[in-house]
Amino acid sequence: MSTKKPITYKDAGVDIDAGNHFVELIKPLVKQTSRPEVLTDIGG
Repeated sequence: MSTKKPITYKDAGVDIDAGNHFVELIKPLVKQTSRPEVLTDIGG
């Protein structure tokens, strides 16, 4: 019986670090749209 290597996010084309970097880049823009109804910051 052979063991299969599990598929990672990276194998599927997902770059977690790039996504986190993008969130940091847009945080100032998102904050500008904040309203009293917003409970947390982006990513929270």
